[in-house]
Amino acid sequence: MQTEAPIYDVLNYLPDGIIMVDERGVILFANEAFSEMVGYDSDILLGLNMLSLLANIDVFQECIAKVMREGKSLNAETDFLHRDGHIVQSIKSVRMIQHNEHIRFFVNVRNLTETYLLNKELRDSKELIELQAHELSVLLNSKNQEIEEILSSLDEVIWYIDSQSLSLRYVNNAVEEIFGFSKEMFLSDTALWQQQIHPDDRALVQMFFETLRPGQSQAIRFRIFHHGGQMRWLNSRIHHHPKLNLFIGITSDITAPKAQSEEIAFLAYHDPLTLLPNRAKLKLQLENRFEYSASAPFALLFLDLDNFKHINDTMGHKVGDKILIEVSQRFRNALGIYDFCARFGGDEFVILLQDADKSSVDAMAKRLIQTFKEPFAVNETDFFLSSSIGIVLYPHDATSGEDLIKHADTAMYEAKNQGKNRFIYYDASMQQTLNDFLRIETLIREGLSQNYFELYFQPLIDSKTLRMEGYEALMRLPHPKEGFIPPDLFIPVAESNGDIHHLGKEVLSQACDFIDTIRLLRDEPFFVAINVSAKQLHQTHFAHELLTYLDKRGISPSFLKVEVTESAVMENIHSVSRQLTELKSGGIRISLDDFGTGYSSFAYLAQLPIDTLKIDKSFILSLFKESSNRHIVEAISNLAHALGMNVTAEGVEEAEHYDFLIENEIDTLQGYHLCRPLPRDEILQKLQDEVPYFTPAPSLGYTI
Repeated sequence: MQTEAPIYDVLNYLPDGIIMVDERGVILFANEAFSEMVGYDSDILLGLNMLSLLANIDVFQECIAKVMREGKSLNAETDFLHRDGHIVQSIKSVRMIQHNEHIRFFVNVRNLTETYLLNKELRDSKELIELQAHELSVLLNSKNQEIEEILSSLDEVIWYIDSQSLSLRYVNNAVEEIFGFSKEMFLSDTALWQQQIHPDDRALVQMFFETLRPGQSQAIRFRIFHHGGQMRWLNSRIHHHPKLNLFIGITSDITAPKAQSEEIAFLAYHDPLTLLPNRAKLKLQLENRFEYSASAPFALLFLDLDNFKHINDTMGHKVGDKILIEVSQRFRNALGIYDFCARFGGDEFVILLQDADKSSVDAMAKRLIQTFKEPFAVNETDFFLSSSIGIVLYPHDATSGEDLIKHADTAMYEAKNQGKNRFIYYDASMQQTLNDFLRIETLIREGLSQNYFELYFQPLIDSKTLRMEGYEALMRLPHPKEGFIPPDLFIPVAESNGDIHHLGKEVLSQACDFIDTIRLLRDEPFFVAINVSAKQLHQTHFAHELLTYLDKRGISPSFLKVEVTESAVMENIHSVSRQLTELKSGGIRISLDDFGTGYSSFAYLAQLPIDTLKIDKSFILSLFKESSNRHIVEAISNLAHALGMNVTAEGVEEAEHYDFLIENEIDTLQGYHLCRPLPRDEILQKLQDEVPYFTPAPSLGYTI
């Protein structure tokens, strides 16, 4: 309520700790005295459960139960846990308050630890003084200068002031280091010490001295300005001497440890790289919204940088870190003063918008997308990035923080699937798509770990001699429980999550095993064609590692052919061209797969070291449905032969296909009309049969 702010301000000036908690013990307010007592800043205490600060939680629970039962204030001794681990002895007074059907508990906490210690010290000092009063008196009279030198050698400021006028009576030389003024200046201007107190803390210090009764000892922390202009934090332990009418104090400079403590507290809720709030702070932010503004709608945006991992992998994390810092600054500049932005982890960010109106959310999402329009300049190099954003609306899409983030993450992945650099609102149907993705991902991981993946091999037949030229290796996943998982399901998932690299290594390993086995059975030239994805080709050392692996296996590169698709080539033709050229130079033949379905540009063919053009099966299957397809096949064959390339047709399923392709001098044929893909053992068995298993047969119907 608006009327509560002044009350809370007053409570912050009280020397006793004051907190307000709900019936669960969650702290709703804590004044500065209590924060200092337990060693936490007040903004960190808000939302914490008081039980986490107690040495014995049963004391509080019994106290709350008794107050609620009897309906009156209750005093009890309680031990709190200081942040650094020591016990803070106190006496607390608990009163129950009912307001607007809410039950709150007002807790007054008085720190007894220092009082106990000081009383013991005073008793010990009194006994010692009584025993040595005479000797000390003589010593002080005869060696006053010596004592002064001793006091002046201390790092702490020793001082005392008049309890009525607050004028300085004595101070040692340590004051010069902390305040920047000489001892003589302080003694000549007895009010100088007050003038150096930070203006915002002067009322606090004044109230402290006014409320410190004779015989009491207390500690106070406040800020002063050094003569050089720097602000410093001081800690003073002050005793009000009842007989001498003096305030006697020992003051130390705690600027450095306080800064370190505040830094530790800051880092507990902030990302050390970007200085944005972290996941823990995001969780508190959401919990506070649910607690205090449960009916207020808001939008949550989940942002992921597109292709950022590639920058980290190729340029190093130092470059990536600089980009992340710049990204966070651009986000700060784009957001409103009431919006909240946190670094969720890696290159992921979460933004909470105060306004949940769809037009406003759209405008902000577009603004965030626009922040990536300008490149990120690092070490005189420009990096162009984009972001994919998933958006959820509270409470329409979810009512818990976990579900909001989960759904926004789902929408973000949908934005990536639709081409990246865009924002997508969450829809319940996306969850099923994500579940299917995760299911296939799990099966892939299980297949890799349990060796479920198996290569099938489909023969490639010379159209003139009907001699078998080689085999295309096709990865299959026959899962023992889920059954046969089609490649068109698991390949896109593997491409998306990076498992394609593991699958590629598995394909190469099994293909080489197959090559070794066939070489033992037949002394004839052949090859095994393996499919290579764009992800694999974008690895800097892919070609080198493949050739090195063949060398270690003792397999000539002539036994291997690499098949790449048009789309994979055109993603980054310059990078792919370098990889393919290195493979070709090493003795591996290159086949361009699915030709005609992608860019269908003949201009780039001369730039690539292609041995074979492989006409996509869609043209073959519809040869006699549309005459244009027959012309396309004829044109591709003529062009390839003019460039010195072989031509392979896949999808040969019918006798008519076979006859047409033979007539048009297609070099190599592949399809169910000749032989379907077979597992390794069946290939080996058929190699030992007398009848060639690739003899044209009736159509079997094409299946992946």
